[in-house]
Order: sequence, then structure tokens, then C-alpha cells
Amino acid sequence: MWRLAAGVILALIAGTALAGGSARAATPSFPDVPPWHWAYDSLIQVRDAGIVIGYPAPAGELIEISITQVYDAFTHTGARGAQAWAERFTYNRPADWPAPFLRAHLTGFSLSRLQTRVSGEVASAVFDATVTTRDGRSLSAPMRVQLRLRDGDWQVDYATLRAGAPWLTP
Repeated sequence: MWRLAAGVILALIAGTALAGGSARAATPSFPDVPPWHWAYDSLIQVRDAGIVIGYPAPAGELIEISITQVYDAFTHTGARGAQAWAERFTYNRPADWPAPFLRAHLTGFSLSRLQTRVSGEVASAVFDATVTTRDGRSLSAPMRVQLRLRDGDWQVDYATLRAGAPWLTP
């Protein structure tokens, strides 16, 4: 009896994975897990199998995630997929991109006092950013950035990010 039940369960799981696999594979990856994170590959596998589907989040939370992912990419410039990750969450990048990304030399960051305003598919955020540079310096600045919603992700206007961040200027 238990063999029959186990067989039915396995058949249902396999059928579900095959039926919905292509649709799930086309959806964007979780925006809070970058490609260099130790759990990324496993998360994508369970997402594609339909085991994990994520959850809806309020715009303010997704905006905070997007800003965090940009900073995280800048602290992992040599990691697999870091440049593409930064590009996923930014727009209005300079003509000399990816040079600013490659010379950022950040090793850590923290964001605090984040406040967002959302109006449809555009938003603004103000926050305090503190970064640690490769030479051990700690730099802080109040930040004000603009964002837009595109393809399900909130993207940071890179020009507004760079304007307030002395560590991103040439």
C-alpha cells in the first residue's frame, strides 16, 4: 500500500515539475539572492521544480532589496554574475560602464534610515550609506536615489546613486 502511495506522490511531483517547468524557468530569479550567494544554485533548482515560488512583497521592501543588491554587487566585483546583477538593478548607467563598477573597490556596506516614496512605477529613496573600501577606509554619505519599476524589478537610476556617493566618482 505504501508503495502505491509513494508512486502516486512521485508521479504527481514529476508531472507538476514537467508541466510547469518551462513557465517557472522563465520567471526572474529571486531579487534578494545574488548569483554568488552559496544558496543561489539550490534556490533556482527548487524554484524550477515548483517547490519554492517566492512571495509578494510591498514596494518599499522590494525597493530596499534592489538598492541593497546594487551595493552588494559593488562589493563582489570579481564574483560570477556580479556585473550582470548590478545591471539588473540599475539603469541610466554612464557611457564608460562597466569601468565605474570595476574600480569601485568596496569590501562592505551598510544602509540605514531608508525611506521610500512610490508613485506608480517610479519611486525615490533616501537613506544613509556607509561603505568600507579595499584600503580599509569607512566612508558615509546621505543618499537620495530615483528608481523605476521595470520587468518586475525596481531599478536604481545610477546617475542619482553616483551623484551622492563619493566612492563611485572617478
